[in-house]
Amino acid sequence: MPRRVPDKPNLYVALTTQEPAEKFAALLRGRGTAWLDGHLVALRDDLTSGPFLLREDADREKRAAIACLRQEGFNVNRSAGVWTVYVIELDPKGTKSPGQGFVYVGQTSRTPEERFEQHKKGKRNKRGPLFSPVVRRWGLHLRMDLAPDTKYFDRRSAEAAEKRWAEKLKAEGYSVAGGH
Repeated sequence: MPRRVPDKPNLYVALTTQEPAEKFAALLRGRGTAWLDGHLVALRDDLTSGPFLLREDADREKRAAIACLRQEGFNVNRSAGVWTVYVIELDPKGTKSPGQGFVYVGQTSRTPEERFEQHKKGKRNKRGPLFSPVVRRWGLHLRMDLAPDTKYFDRRSAEAAEKRWAEKLKAEGYSVAGGH
């Protein structure tokens, strides 16, 4: 599996009622999820925590650990998603006061180019539209020179960055759509 950050290993994070070393040995013998077979390298004692008296505490710790590791760029449990904040230049005719320019700010786990095409083609899925009507009607082209270079390893971080970036562009005098 490709890595989000090339020098960081893929990790498997799980809960167990066994001692971690015993569980790891069982996984090495093929007693676990099939996609792990042949891919295990080492038990990361430095990332192990517990024991916990309550299952709820263990579940909470697992979720927090996975979120933290993903934010640091690790692939965890086969999740290799990377999000990008993108900016699309919009036709100034679409707003009454374009200021420095009229732009749309969004975030995506696809490439910005793929996401722009989804907007322009009016792409939908079972849950509804995947496009912004503003971009579909007024979108001209990507303006990645106005977007941050940062990659985000979870959706929540990308959404927060999208909002911050929209506010930044507004402060610089741009008329901004999107940026939820």
